[in-house]
Amino acid sequence: MEDLSILFPRASALLGAARSRIPARSDGELARVAPDSDSDLLLSTIDRDGGLVLEGLLPPAVVDRIDRELAPAVTERGPGFRPGFDDSFYGANTVRVQGIAAKSRTFVDEYLLHPTLLDIADRVLLPYCGDYWMSQSETIYIGPGNERQALHRDDLNWNLAAQLRVPLQISVLVALGDYDAEVGATHVVPRSHRWPLDRPFDESMSTQVELAPGDALVYLGSLLHGGGANRTDDRWRKALYLSYLVGWLTPEEAVPLGVGADVAATLPPRARQLLGFAGLPERATDDPAEAALALWQLDADDPRVVDGTFRNR
Repeated sequence: MEDLSILFPRASALLGAARSRIPARSDGELARVAPDSDSDLLLSTIDRDGGLVLEGLLPPAVVDRIDRELAPAVTERGPGFRPGFDDSFYGANTVRVQGIAAKSRTFVDEYLLHPTLLDIADRVLLPYCGDYWMSQSETIYIGPGNERQALHRDDLNWNLAAQLRVPLQISVLVALGDYDAEVGATHVVPRSHRWPLDRPFDESMSTQVELAPGDALVYLGSLLHGGGANRTDDRWRKALYLSYLVGWLTPEEAVPLGVGADVAATLPPRARQLLGFAGLPERATDDPAEAALALWQLDADDPRVVDGTFRNR
């Protein structure tokens, strides 16, 4: 078993004291805490279990507004990943819509930029990168009869980097509607983020995380998880997914293409940075040559730099 205080160096000094205040939980279940809980407590809980539930992260009015803003795109998009593709993993009766920032301004203001989520991402990811950005946002609406998704680790999208055994991303699932066991609540294997990548596992090890609308399941990319089976005849499991990724890895989604410069120009600076409309600085260093190196740059004469839509850093 690894010592995660090594993986979370900024947390190492506080883990001993904070662990004594981590909310009690039933065996095999993730802790449930309020979004305004002490930041050290949130980090320590994630360190221990690999994830947690933030109850009421988004208020009902915000959930309803996001749901309404996304409804036209969800209605237009049919279920399934793409024609001719084996979508047993992505869901034959699951609706996945990306480009969320261009479809819902509420998503940007209330979800992507939520201070609690950014604080968690800052403390978990920034020790390993100059900055992080959004890897993906998408609806995951699981329809009736959809089979259970295989347990997996999101970090294995970058299988070589995952072997470094450092935090690569923070993932979030917010319930926009029904999210109980029968309709397909997410399965997780608490503390599996500490396991060796080659340790065997099976579905019997998991537990389902039921959410009320507005609750958020927050978890490390190294935690085993998977969507549940929808055993209902007429209900959909509605979740909106978001992940923050270290800036030296390629995101799952081609985010800037899905957002577009016109939309990006209307967004706050931090949102533009997270959505790929800014360069990614490397970690601070005393070496002047190394300090000058940075990822995701754009020519200074490019109109998008001149008008401020894109910012080199």
